[in-house]
Amino acid sequence: MDMSKIRVIFEYEFRRGLSAAEVTQNIIKVFGKGAASERTVCRWFKKFRSGDFNLENEPRGRPEVKVDNEELKAVVEADTSQTSRELSVRFGVSKQTMLDHLSQIGKVKKLDRWVPHDLSEGQKRNRFDVCLSLLSRHKLEPFLHRIITCDEKWVLFNNRKRSSRWLDWNEPPKHSAKPDAHQKKLMLSVWWSISGIIHYRFMKPGESITADVYCNELEEMMRKLAIKHPRLVTRDKPILLQDNARPHVAQATLLKLQEMELETLCHPAYSPDLAPTDYHFFQAYDQFLQGQIFNSQHDVENAFLRFIATRPPRFYADGIYKLPSRWQRCVDSMGAYFD
Repeated sequence: MDMSKIRVIFEYEFRRGLSAAEVTQNIIKVFGKGAASERTVCRWFKKFRSGDFNLENEPRGRPEVKVDNEELKAVVEADTSQTSRELSVRFGVSKQTMLDHLSQIGKVKKLDRWVPHDLSEGQKRNRFDVCLSLLSRHKLEPFLHRIITCDEKWVLFNNRKRSSRWLDWNEPPKHSAKPDAHQKKLMLSVWWSISGIIHYRFMKPGESITADVYCNELEEMMRKLAIKHPRLVTRDKPILLQDNARPHVAQATLLKLQEMELETLCHPAYSPDLAPTDYHFFQAYDQFLQGQIFNSQHDVENAFLRFIATRPPRFYADGIYKLPSRWQRCVDSMGAYFD
């Protein structure tokens, strides 16, 4: 019996909602013993449940690739914006295997960042303490107008996403091109305040943020800030709100911040829900990018300019003025994630 035809039956029975055991019995009744085993049917059903209805059998005998969870944890925490597909390609395993390992090390996606699935009691306590302190400071001395915030993001050239469709049981799935795990992307660094964009830069293809690059960006941001908002620099004094990415907390960066006498606002680890660039700016930018395909870096940069030009007047202030309510929600949830 041609196994490719048996696999068609697997898919047909799967779509009918039968169990693997029932399908195995039905096939054996018609085609005899050896035509199918329950273990084989279970394997194909697992594949179908993941959304993969490709009936070509995978080549056998491939060596099993093991993922070192400690190495994976280090790689993820070095760049929390990586996708599971990018990580699966890097480690040479399937996307499902990578998702399993990400679950094993307790990581889950939140606001496009990998964060712990379950915060430890210490992490919750730190989030609670920091937010309570910031709320107290804000009530005594409002400072949101002094905040300069920043972050980095990979911007893809191809922003189309595969969509799921409901099909009749006898309707073949409509094929769409799989996303390229190696597709082109650019790193965007953006700095902003309640008044709008202060500075942004797209890195060269393949370039990412290091401590040295971040220090250069700090200097360029402060140069532009002195031109756009001189009073903030000379009188009110800016306060930098950044997350705890490695380039942001590297020794070279800390020395640069001391040299510039730039105050940094306390920000708890693993808290994209408390970072305006994550919960506000990049969320809006992601929605803007949906479905767009770019052919060059010039196209990517022009699209970013269009995004900025189409923001309503209070877009930036709204993002930062949400901070006190989000600090309060964190306190109310005893430091746990509230989104």
